[in-house]
Amino acid sequence: MNRTRAVILGTALAAGLVQAAAAQDQETAVAQDQETAVAQDQETTATQDQEAMLALLDVAPEVYWGIKRVPKFYSDRNMDRSTVDGPMHDRQYLFGSLGGLRDKAAESGFVIDGGLTQVVLGAVSGDGDGARYAGSADIWAVFDTGRAGLWPGGYFAAHVEGNWGSTVGGTGAVLPLNTDATMPGLPNSIALSELYLVQGLPGGFSTIIGKLDFGGIADKTFFANDERSQFMYEGLVNNPILGAFLKYTSIGGALAKQFTDDINVQLIALSNATDALSVGFDDLSWDTMTYAVSAVWAPTFDDLPGYYNLVAGVTVKDLTNYEIDERYLLAELVGLVPMDEVSDNYGLLLTGSHYLTVDKGAKRHDGLPVGMGIFFRLGWTPEDRNAFYQFYSIGIGGIGGPSGRVNDKWGVGWAGTRLSGDFRRDAGFLGLDLGGWEHGVEAFYNVAFTPAMGLSFNVQYMNGPNVTVDDSVLLGMRLQLDF
Repeated sequence: MNRTRAVILGTALAAGLVQAAAAQDQETAVAQDQETAVAQDQETTATQDQEAMLALLDVAPEVYWGIKRVPKFYSDRNMDRSTVDGPMHDRQYLFGSLGGLRDKAAESGFVIDGGLTQVVLGAVSGDGDGARYAGSADIWAVFDTGRAGLWPGGYFAAHVEGNWGSTVGGTGAVLPLNTDATMPGLPNSIALSELYLVQGLPGGFSTIIGKLDFGGIADKTFFANDERSQFMYEGLVNNPILGAFLKYTSIGGALAKQFTDDINVQLIALSNATDALSVGFDDLSWDTMTYAVSAVWAPTFDDLPGYYNLVAGVTVKDLTNYEIDERYLLAELVGLVPMDEVSDNYGLLLTGSHYLTVDKGAKRHDGLPVGMGIFFRLGWTPEDRNAFYQFYSIGIGGIGGPSGRVNDKWGVGWAGTRLSGDFRRDAGFLGLDLGGWEHGVEAFYNVAFTPAMGLSFNVQYMNGPNVTVDDSVLLGMRLQLDF
C-alpha cells in the first residue's frame, strides 16, 4: 500500500524562508552601506561578499529539517560542538566529523547525513503474524548555495532510501502498522525519492520546486509525525484519507507567503501520477494534477508553542466511482465492462498540536522544546469516490522523559478511519465482510541511549474493518541509528 499523505508545506518552510529573505535584505543593505563607506579592492570585496552571503542552513535550519522531518542535520546551528567528536555516548552522529572532512564540506555548502531504522513487530494476541523484521536506510544530502558563495537563500536537497524485510499481516488492518516499511514503495526496493530546490525570495515569499514528500510535512504535529522515533502506525503518523491526492513522492511546487509572525499561506500544485520509484516526467499530465491551499497558524501562548494547519485540496485525476449501479456492479468488478469513474475529488484536512508544559531549563540536542502536549487530526472527503472518507485521531505526547532524560520521546494516541459505505458494499461482492471503521491505539516510548541512537518500545491495539478477523495486540521494538 502506498504511504498516504496530505498536501502542504510546514511552518518551518514558510516562516523560516521568510526569516531568511528578511535577513538577506538586511545583510544586503548592510553590505551596500559598507561598500559605499569603505573603498576596497575587487578581490577583497568579492571575498567579503561571499563571506556575508546568506546561507539558509545557517539563518533558518528549521527549513531543512522541517521538510526532512528529522530535527537535526550535520552542521545545524543547534548542534553543540562538544557532541560532534566527543565520547560516543554524547555524539549526535556516530561517525562524528570523520576527522574534520564533514566540517570542511559543510563550510563549502555540502552536508550529508545517514540513518538506519530496524523494526521487529508481531502480534501477541488475536489474529496476525508472529514477529516480523523490516529495515530501511536513508541518505540525505544538501547543497547550500549561500555557503558555497553562489547566491543567497537557497539550497538543493536529495534523498536516497531503501527497505528490506517483511511486515506483519493477518490483523485485518487496512492502514500499515509499520509506516517506515512502506517507503520508498515496493518491498526490497531502493530509490532516489527526493530531489528539490528551496529558495527564499524578497517580500516575505518563498518557493520550493522538484520531487519531494509533500505529504510528510502536510499534517505536521510536534508529537506524531516521525515514523523513525515516534508512532509506527500510519494513522498516527499522517492522515490517510488523502492517498488519492498524492503519492510518496510527487513532482510539484509551492509558493508560500508569510502574512504575520504566526500566519502563513501556501499554494501548492503537484502531480498525482508520480511516485518514489519512478523518475516521474513520463507520467506528468494536466489530467493528474492536485492543487491545494494551506493556511498555517503557529501561535505561542505563555511560552507554549502551537501549530494548526487547515488544508483544502482538489485533484482532477479520474477515480473509481464506488457509487455503482448494482445491476452492473458484478460485471464491472470482474472486468467485463469498464469501471465507472469520477473526477474532481476534493477534501479538507485540519491538524493541530500544542504544548501544555515546557521545561525552560532543559535543552535538547536539536533545539526542540522539552515538554508535553496534545495533538489531533481531522479529515473529510466525498464518500462516493474514496475508500476512506472520514478520519480522526487524538493523543498526547512528550519531547523528553523523566529524570532529566531530555532526548527521550513518548506518546499515546488513537486513530479512527471511516470506510465508505459504497466501497464496503462493493467489497462484499468479492467476499469481504467489512465494518465501517478501523480503530488503532498505540503507545510508545523512545529511549535515547545517545543523541544518535534510540530504541523504541511500541504496543498497538488494532480493531480492523474485517469483521471475520479478531482484534489484535502487537508489540514492537525499533532501533534508530544516525550516522
